[in-house]
Amino acid sequence: MGRIRRYRTAWSRHHRSGGFGIHSPFAFHFVQRVLGERLPYYAYADIAKWRTMAKDSAGRRWRKPRVISFKNAKMLFRIANFFNPKHLLVVGANYGVSAASVKAVSRQSVIHLYSPKFEGSIIQQKLLLPFGERLRHFVDLNTCFQSYFSALAPDEHPFVLINEISDEMEYNTLKSAILPLIRQHAVVVMRNLTNNPLLAQLWHEPNDNAEYGQTYTNEKIGIIIANPKLQLEHFFLWF
Repeated sequence: MGRIRRYRTAWSRHHRSGGFGIHSPFAFHFVQRVLGERLPYYAYADIAKWRTMAKDSAGRRWRKPRVISFKNAKMLFRIANFFNPKHLLVVGANYGVSAASVKAVSRQSVIHLYSPKFEGSIIQQKLLLPFGERLRHFVDLNTCFQSYFSALAPDEHPFVLINEISDEMEYNTLKSAILPLIRQHAVVVMRNLTNNPLLAQLWHEPNDNAEYGQTYTNEKIGIIIANPKLQLEHFFLWF
């Protein structure tokens, strides 16, 4: 969605973000108590600390990629907290704040991280290595997927956070892995939709192929909740 269109749809997205016109009880609760929750959580202090560390590492404000905003990092935590996955799959890390934010939900959860930059990134290591054996990082995407899905229990639902896609090879690998998830009970969160054309392209693939579940987006971040019990609905919101 371009900037002009975002301005044109701002009121309708803001209106629905307050719960108006949302009839699904699940969606109403998710919008009000997860995406729009304003009460503090225990992990917010740690998230603020991690962002400060990342910003110090990034240096000048204009340098890209930018550190995830405090608002979005807190939201990622709330989404992970709502679903409380035992195993998390994170694709791309930049500075590691988003990965640390979803891992902060539980000391017992295990994060499977695909980040080719990990070995050369002091800030990623500084933020994520303290998780010890609960962090499993990979430089090969296929190996990461194999490790993640083999770790899931039969009754465990996948939880995937995608921060970036670097090239067509990564895109094709992700597409092959993500499309089957929309036919299961899974949660997929995609960030940087406006900054990464391949991510924006990947976002539309599940939307065009889904038969049930709900999606939520402000066109910068997209959330897919592939739950067979939910009727297919797409929500364009302000969050």
